[in-house]
Amino acid sequence: MIINYYLHLFMTDYFMYYLKKNNLHLLLCFIFIFNLSLTFANINNKISISQIKLENNQENIIIDLQQSSQLSPKIIELLERGIPIVFNLKIDLIKEEKYWFDKVIDQNNFVYQIKYFSLRKVFEVIDINGNKKIFEDEQEAIKNLLSDKEIIIKKYSHLNNTKLKIWVELDKKRLPKAIQADIFNKSWDAESNMIIFDMNKL
Repeated sequence: MIINYYLHLFMTDYFMYYLKKNNLHLLLCFIFIFNLSLTFANINNKISISQIKLENNQENIIIDLQQSSQLSPKIIELLERGIPIVFNLKIDLIKEEKYWFDKVIDQNNFVYQIKYFSLRKVFEVIDINGNKKIFEDEQEAIKNLLSDKEIIIKKYSHLNNTKLKIWVELDKKRLPKAIQADIFNKSWDAESNMIIFDMNKL
């Protein structure tokens, strides 16, 4: 009986210690996710496409896109932590159907991004063509990231009743897993205004 008592006491103390230790880990994990959520809850980031120009060059479409020239303070805060900030420039070619849902004929996704390397104290910008540039100055790097872009969609065949849909969105899949896990917070679903162009006018 005495042995059972001490064994029970030992097991109780052990499990209480284990529970407290793991609760601490869970608490720290929760605090980390909560802090990141607060960061994004205050983003209020408005990605903006200010102007586009389209030109039909034989079988290709040439798109000149102008974007807003700044990032929100909260996005910059994440950038300075070393988190890559990645944007997707999406372009869909859509066929309008009179008596049914519109049909997506072609989809294009162009990726551009910026990342800060704290050890080297430099910013790396990768454009939509995969070209890399290194900057020591943060503002110069951001200016280059958001500079005008020329996109070429090759082998375009004109079809009646088609339209081009263009927008930019923050790639949240490239953000830390802890942020992605907070599925109820939609504040980082940041995307631009959508440009819809009637291809019959081209």
